[in-house]
Amino acid sequence: MGTIVSVAEKKHFLRWFLANYDLQSREAEMLLRYMMTRENVLQRVHFVDNFRHFSRVIVVSTTCVHVAPFRYYRRNKPVTTDVEQAFIDLYQHPDEDIYVGLFFKDRSTCPEFAAVLEEPVKPEMDPAVREMLSLQAEWVIDQSLRAHMRKQLMKEVDDALDSGDRTAFITASQRLIEFDRSELTPLGI
Repeated sequence: MGTIVSVAEKKHFLRWFLANYDLQSREAEMLLRYMMTRENVLQRVHFVDNFRHFSRVIVVSTTCVHVAPFRYYRRNKPVTTDVEQAFIDLYQHPDEDIYVGLFFKDRSTCPEFAAVLEEPVKPEMDPAVREMLSLQAEWVIDQSLRAHMRKQLMKEVDDALDSGDRTAFITASQRLIEFDRSELTPLGI
């Protein structure tokens, strides 16, 4: 994790959060209270904004938002709305990190929430993968430019036909033919 939040800060935030918001699920509130009272569990709890790539995620919503009351995601297992199942998993695996997403009114501007948000450190990309992505990006850009240039040449041919200008048509057609031939060789060489 990039930002480290202490157990005391997490406990203080959960106490504040539960005092100021009503959860849609009473059982989810009990789960948060359980986490708040167990330091060994709270050490592994991480409040995050974007939780799509984590292996264990709890999502909890308050009554002031229209989001599902509770969701528990565990890698390679179906998503569940059963708080008890999440509690059992949390109890059985206290040494595994758990990521918590909270949905409540004004969460994006809430300083208390911002203080406990932890942003994951993105792993450094393998140099070979980075090079391959770079080459693919160049190829996509090249193809887009070629498509655009061909479209312009086709428009010149069409305009010459529409105007009945034989000389402009022959010139535009010849440029289009040369362009198409250049596409047959790699990168127009």
